[in-house]
Amino acid sequence: MPARTGKDYTAALKRKSQGMTVYLHGKRVADVTAEPLFQGPLQAVAELYDMQHDPAYREIMTYTSPTTGDPVSTSYMVPRSPEDVTKMRKAFKLRADQNFGFMGRQPDFMNSVVTGWAINKNAFGTRGQRFADNAQRYYEYCRENDIFLTHVLITPQVDRSKTSSDQEDPFIHLGRAGANDQGIVVRGAKMVGTFAPLTEEILVLPFGGVAVGDSAYAVTFSIPTDAPGLKFICRETVAPLPRSRFDHPLSSRFEEMDCLAIFDDVLVPWDRVMVDGGPGSEQVINAALRANPLTGLQTASRMLAEMEFMTGLAIRLAESVGIDGFLHVQEKLGEMISMLEVGRSVYYGSEAMAVPGPDGMYVPGGFGLRAFHLQTMRIYRRMVEITQILAAGGFFSVPTEADMNNPEERAYIDKFLRGKPGVSAEERVRLLKLAWDATSESFAQRMVQYVTYYSGDPVRLTAATYLGYNKQPLFDIVDRAMGLKDPKDIPVSKAPWEEGAAPAIATGPNPRLAYTYPAATHARQHDRHPPTNAG
Repeated sequence: MPARTGKDYTAALKRKSQGMTVYLHGKRVADVTAEPLFQGPLQAVAELYDMQHDPAYREIMTYTSPTTGDPVSTSYMVPRSPEDVTKMRKAFKLRADQNFGFMGRQPDFMNSVVTGWAINKNAFGTRGQRFADNAQRYYEYCRENDIFLTHVLITPQVDRSKTSSDQEDPFIHLGRAGANDQGIVVRGAKMVGTFAPLTEEILVLPFGGVAVGDSAYAVTFSIPTDAPGLKFICRETVAPLPRSRFDHPLSSRFEEMDCLAIFDDVLVPWDRVMVDGGPGSEQVINAALRANPLTGLQTASRMLAEMEFMTGLAIRLAESVGIDGFLHVQEKLGEMISMLEVGRSVYYGSEAMAVPGPDGMYVPGGFGLRAFHLQTMRIYRRMVEITQILAAGGFFSVPTEADMNNPEERAYIDKFLRGKPGVSAEERVRLLKLAWDATSESFAQRMVQYVTYYSGDPVRLTAATYLGYNKQPLFDIVDRAMGLKDPKDIPVSKAPWEEGAAPAIATGPNPRLAYTYPAATHARQHDRHPPTNAG
């Protein structure tokens, strides 16, 4: 099937829902496409699929499949030229702009992940060629069927002072419980399955590394979301009903339900396994798999869309009541604009610096997108804070849509809740409701936490940036300043695309982070025995 429409996606999800096990607010959901809480996000995802067929966007959002000749999503494209990188950027940004960056796990995110699996398939092949072949076949399956996927990466927060095999129950963390001719059997749990109830497939990958010797927990695979034994327990909604678009313009549409995924002796067929949890599997997870530059571009597109939205919202709020003429307000708005423009420079600059790798694939140049991602965790919190300061007590006098429609109240609302001349009460009320939904609702608080932990522990991510960075060019500068090198031997700076430019990322295997497990476990990590690992 070529690139799908929203109707295609919804129909496929309805069929799959018959076999899914999804629990929401204490009840099993019989049909996720009919669940009232899911209607807003379901429609938003359907609109993303429909955009692929809109004449205004079709050429950007699809490309020709190399195997079938059908139009497929651009988010699956392996860029082979600077023009391909530009096309991917435009497609990623269009999708992010559709929801103002508030849907972090929309389909194109996972599309870029499985594309990265295919690009790095040889890493999976270190434990056998069939695993590399599985990664390639699965990528092609998702591309040709336009699948909506989720993933789970993190182990449950039960006892963080112990490694997976040291837990009181060895299958609290997801691990391989056995194997047979059909595949591997997995047991345990993973978090966080964002958007899981509305997806068709789930990918599992240990994130942050696996302790030496805990090979049974180093499993990477994909299965349908209706696989027998797979269960999803949804968190409490951050967008309780009833919720109109007027009163809640964001949360009524873009609530991404997060889930705990439970694997109750789930059979994973061999052709869906990329890392099998056998002895030494943790070496594949810890050393071979590197960051995916295409996912980095998608992530930066989403974050830039969110920054543009927040900056525009703050400026409109300030101007609506005339406080934009005050120096301290101008300073805050200027701060937001400065953060936004630095982000734009990195985002578009990385595209302009796109360079080919050894395999001929073009990737955004430099280390900028990764640095941008790390900084947006702080930037977003600051943008939320500034918007809250500018709205101030205005949040607490905003009427509901029902009040706006009540003739007995409307005259008072129009008189006392309008803004400066030219700004009606309805416009100002809509602005304040949008700002409340973006900064102060439960939906907004979930987004702040989500941006911060979007790719896992920000401390580990930042430390990994230091470890993986090519520091030698910086050391050469310091050596020249100390007189250890000829101070007149000043190299001419080179852009990433110029011949002889130093790579931003150090070559060689991934460096290991400092121990994150308690000191008492360090000596035992080479003698660790995983749980039952038959086969």
